[in-house]
Amino acid sequence: MLKYLDEVVRSGSIRRAAEKLHVASSSINRQIIELEAEMGTPLFERLPRRLRLTAAGEILITHIRRTLRDHERTHFRIKELGGIGRGTVRIATMNGLASGLMSNMCSDFMAEFPGVRFEIRSLTAREIVTAVEDGEVDFGLGYNLVPGAKHRIVEVFETALVVVAAAGHPLAQKPLVRLSDLEGHALVLSDPSLTIRKIVDEACARSQVVLRPRFETNSVQMMKFMVHRGGAVTFLSPPDIDGECRAGIFVALHLRDRMASNPLLLIERGAAAASPSSAVFASRLQARLRQLTGPAARS
Repeated sequence: MLKYLDEVVRSGSIRRAAEKLHVASSSINRQIIELEAEMGTPLFERLPRRLRLTAAGEILITHIRRTLRDHERTHFRIKELGGIGRGTVRIATMNGLASGLMSNMCSDFMAEFPGVRFEIRSLTAREIVTAVEDGEVDFGLGYNLVPGAKHRIVEVFETALVVVAAAGHPLAQKPLVRLSDLEGHALVLSDPSLTIRKIVDEACARSQVVLRPRFETNSVQMMKFMVHRGGAVTFLSPPDIDGECRAGIFVALHLRDRMASNPLLLIERGAAAASPSSAVFASRLQARLRQLTGPAARS
């Protein structure tokens, strides 16, 4: 019944839902009528060509979808009771982490455990918190997350922005740089929608340095492309460039200027029990992040 209602909402009509589910339209319609009678209120508005949820229907479908996700998670956990190396690891993270640290970690893990598959969702900080709370993912990893009462903070890593340059860039030979050293070099900055920009702007104000970027974007992948192919420099956190630094493509240059930290949080739903594969992957992820950022601030 729950899947029937979910598909009716997704399809917009009982007929299309019945075709997808390979059941009779009359069966789905009868169950909806019975449920509306039990609830004492309509769940759908019957429009000429489609069905539209009522306010009561919106409340019910939210509960149904959460129940279906919990059922699926339970099903996977039961299947994985035999140990590591099976099932799906679901992670919500940010686009820089997805294209940096996470891509290498997942690739290495799948090479060791071919039976494991990954679902990586690139989301904003708020969306990561919601995805973890709703049980859509096993855990979330992101900068400056604000978890709620239903979350458990697994660990917080205090990361600091570094100047990122290609290995052959003139600044790459400097062990430390100042913000003023970047003047005259092609610079790509995140736009104000990312926290990176606020941290950089505040540091420039303290050091009385004016940086004029030639390129602004909200895409970390674009920032990395401009460093690699455009000869630019930018600001990112070490986990975002882990793969490129290990491959010798990028160099991370530490700043003499004081810059605010960019805390990276690993969170999970408080009541959830991680599957064996997810638990092992999270443990390895924590170990790698400690190497990149130093001792954990809080766990």
